[in-house]
Amino acid sequence: MLEVPSHAPALVPALEDIQRGYGLPMEERRVRGEPIRLFTFPHGSQDPSRTVVCLPGLGASGRSFAPLAPLALEHRLLLWTPTLRTPLTHTPLQWNLEALADPSAGLPPRFALLGSSFGSLISLAFALKHPERVRALVLVSPVTSVHRVRRWALSLSTLVRIPKPFAFVFAPTVARVLGGRYLPPEGRAEIVREARRLSPMEMLRRLRDILDADYLGALEGLRVPTLVLHGARDHLVPLSDACDVARRIPGARLEVLREASHLPYMSHSHSFNALVDDFLQDHPSQAPASGLLTP
Repeated sequence: MLEVPSHAPALVPALEDIQRGYGLPMEERRVRGEPIRLFTFPHGSQDPSRTVVCLPGLGASGRSFAPLAPLALEHRLLLWTPTLRTPLTHTPLQWNLEALADPSAGLPPRFALLGSSFGSLISLAFALKHPERVRALVLVSPVTSVHRVRRWALSLSTLVRIPKPFAFVFAPTVARVLGGRYLPPEGRAEIVREARRLSPMEMLRRLRDILDADYLGALEGLRVPTLVLHGARDHLVPLSDACDVARRIPGARLEVLREASHLPYMSHSHSFNALVDDFLQDHPSQAPASGLLTP
């Protein structure tokens, strides 16, 4: 069933089309002329000064952050889903950087960013370009340089997009490898279902952004409070890379979830949420709570 945006948030798509626990209200915003899906928590905080924009991994949607629900009581979580078809005038990374900064996104003057994998690349690039907009930065399974990403794992992730019926054979396996042994079946199904919505071309364009990425040299100039969260069993991004990222960013804090893999917010949500909440509580916004950018 197609997702139909509404000014009054509704559960979309229909609950029978998504996994238990992942049905979230969705709003579609036109940002720079393209549709952006924003998932939210219906009874969460509405305080704009406590806004946290969550950016998902390579083929996931913002709905993959559903396990962050306990954080929504204290933080205004906006689960951003990049447009399914990035305009050819920009790379996916470039387009998302401009979209996040655009007034039509309706984001407050300052907000926290939480990015996972490809979303961490967008988050980091945005914080480097617009440090005045970012009050805190959470990098999950950080992608900062292709030299630190295991190439075989990148190749494996492309199997999510191979044609039917092969996708139905390999995609769950890919999701299991990325999510680790503790990723619940509902989480694996959510990752697979959303990844199948992307065209092969869009997936390849996002992969190309990762292959072209190299932000290691810029990290020492980052002046944003940063938490790096990593699963010790991540088969895509080595733990040594996360350690290096945290070491290079002045004042960054590193937390390692020993049993987690590439998607710790889905597989170990209780520990993950506690660490993120503790970090965000230490870095409240200093901006007025009333100031929203005019769309």
